[in-house]
Amino acid sequence: MEQADNKFRIGEFTFDTFHEYRDGQEDLKKIECINKELDIHDPKVAVRLYNMIRTGEIVFKSPIGDKFYAHIADIVADKSVGLIEVNDAVEKAEDKTKSSKIIGLAFIGLAIIFFAYFGISELTDYISTRKMAALQDQKNYTKTDDSAAKSSITNNEIAQINSRVVDPSTLTVLPEYQQYLAQNPEFVGWLIVPDTQVNYPVLQRQSDNDYYLNHGFDGKEDSTGTLFMDYRCDYVNPKTNTIIYGHNMNNGSMFGELKKYLDESFYNTHKIISFDTLYEKREYEIVAVCLSKVEYQDDNNFRYYNFINADNDTEYDAFLRTVKNLSVYGENIDIQKTDKLLTLSTCNNYTEDGRLFVVAKRIK
Repeated sequence: MEQADNKFRIGEFTFDTFHEYRDGQEDLKKIECINKELDIHDPKVAVRLYNMIRTGEIVFKSPIGDKFYAHIADIVADKSVGLIEVNDAVEKAEDKTKSSKIIGLAFIGLAIIFFAYFGISELTDYISTRKMAALQDQKNYTKTDDSAAKSSITNNEIAQINSRVVDPSTLTVLPEYQQYLAQNPEFVGWLIVPDTQVNYPVLQRQSDNDYYLNHGFDGKEDSTGTLFMDYRCDYVNPKTNTIIYGHNMNNGSMFGELKKYLDESFYNTHKIISFDTLYEKREYEIVAVCLSKVEYQDDNNFRYYNFINADNDTEYDAFLRTVKNLSVYGENIDIQKTDKLLTLSTCNNYTEDGRLFVVAKRIK
């Protein structure tokens, strides 16, 4: 799977939009499941499968599914002569009954697998979403206005904020976040991306960037995970770049709706986001939306997910060059070496081991 000329590709199929591409992925999963569980070249199986697709019991949404449907239709056509031959009904009755039972059981099994694959995962996502909604209900927030945020502070003032060093022992937890810290001492802040589902607490586990991939805010195992900050980052005295990770969930939860930023009109009207720490409210302006992939150990490419602090100009320039090269909207990236950056990172299936990451700079 790859992206070429700003289009998404799966094998021979090319998709103009990310949503069409995701439909193709889902169809491919269904087809793989069918081929694994059923012998589609068995005439009776092919006819039953053909009818299920035709009547909408099995739904495909992409050209990949359309091609598979046409393939099944071809099998049915090729075998139709054999299916309509007149045979001795008495001699074939017992075999036909046994065959029908076997085929019926096979399709029941397929239905169970479909539910297990597509249904249970959706149920799990729903439960996780409800848990997070309960946390959100405890917190009231005001939607960020882009124009107001941009004009609320000068460049000199933000430079002074970025350069200061704070003693954590002198800070007081904001009242609205005390309850969350009491529930989980690894709670470090709250992230909001307007007009998406991103309205979540952010956690950070010491020396561990894996734990919250499969654990919820309550510490229980949860395949949805929760948003978490790279353990190498300091949220009190931020280094050059603070990284927050989250899963790209099919139901749009966690960072599942960051893909909205692949729509340029959405990007242009939703550049202001907020990330509050335990101790202060912060706002950021998105300056780049990028598509990348996880690099192998022997690759020499710059790894954005390892950029936490620019120890020198060379490291900063390498990061900026990488962002420009991977940016979806060109190389005009408005950041300076004195800016404090926030990177939101998630998986993206535009290519194998793909990543979507959004870079923002602090403005308040």
